[in-house]
Amino acid sequence: MDNHMSNLIGNTPTVILKGGLIPEGKELTLKLEYFNPNFSIKDRTAWGLLKYSKETGLLKDGDIIIESTSGNLGKSIAMFGAIEGFRTKLVIDPKLDQSVINLYKAYGSEVIVVNEKDESGNYQKTRIKKVKSIIDEDSTNTYFWTNQYENTFNQKYHYEHTSLEFINEEFDFLTSAVSTGGHLTGIAKRIKETSPDKMIIGADVLGSCIFENNKQSYLVNGAGLAWKSSNINFNYIDLYSIVPDELAISLCRYIAKEYGLLIGGSASLSIATAIKVLRKSDKQRGLAIVPDTGTNYLNQIYDEEWIKSKNINIASTEEDIITLIDNLRLKECSDE
Repeated sequence: MDNHMSNLIGNTPTVILKGGLIPEGKELTLKLEYFNPNFSIKDRTAWGLLKYSKETGLLKDGDIIIESTSGNLGKSIAMFGAIEGFRTKLVIDPKLDQSVINLYKAYGSEVIVVNEKDESGNYQKTRIKKVKSIIDEDSTNTYFWTNQYENTFNQKYHYEHTSLEFINEEFDFLTSAVSTGGHLTGIAKRIKETSPDKMIIGADVLGSCIFENNKQSYLVNGAGLAWKSSNINFNYIDLYSIVPDELAISLCRYIAKEYGLLIGGSASLSIATAIKVLRKSDKQRGLAIVPDTGTNYLNQIYDEEWIKSKNINIASTEEDIITLIDNLRLKECSDE
């Protein structure tokens, strides 16, 4: 294991933002997860799912690893599948950029595209339905479904490993996009054990149903769910916010131009929420998780033609961005 790619996971750097969107005298630290080997926090998740599954005998030699993915986990599963000698199948949807699909195939993964939307106008449920049908209908192969949504090895890995990089950081509150809930729950659990006064805030995209039943299609990829994953433990989340596409995409583009950081859409959910807290509370120091890099979305949120095709109104000035952030609402989290 000395030369294994898993040894390159973690110990990701941080950078502090001051000025501009950040109120005077306050600061926002960003945890840059795109410094993992496959450019996202999902390297941690994927390795945790495979590591614990192999150790417990759930994943066996000769199994085909299958997963439903909106982007980053698929890259990590494909990479580790190649390293560990497993065939991999990834079920995706049309929201995924072709460059990401090419990366899957470069690692040797088979890609299955689902074009049918579910009742929320998104693809997650139909992707999972397809995964189940492949497993049920293929009698000649044995499959292992990593199931990032409900497999508790997800949060277990982040609790045992990722969280250790947060407990010595100086911050009053932590914000993160929620997604499957694995990384936020694992990190939050450790933080609450060591520093119970530190606030944990989840950020979600408008259209997701993790915190509220707002079923509608949305453009931000790699965020949100059409249901509440069992990997999400609301007991460790104090507040949450719901961020619309317009703000998320506008903020990505603004941060690239004004701060020189190229981030993905899920990061802007976290950063927008953190700025809201800094602007509207006495909290001095925030820490926001940046799950992945904006290079995954150069043909989407950073592409002018894509923006026009989706009829997105881009807020480009500091004043306009702040107005959108001030309109966000922070709500208490409850498991209802």
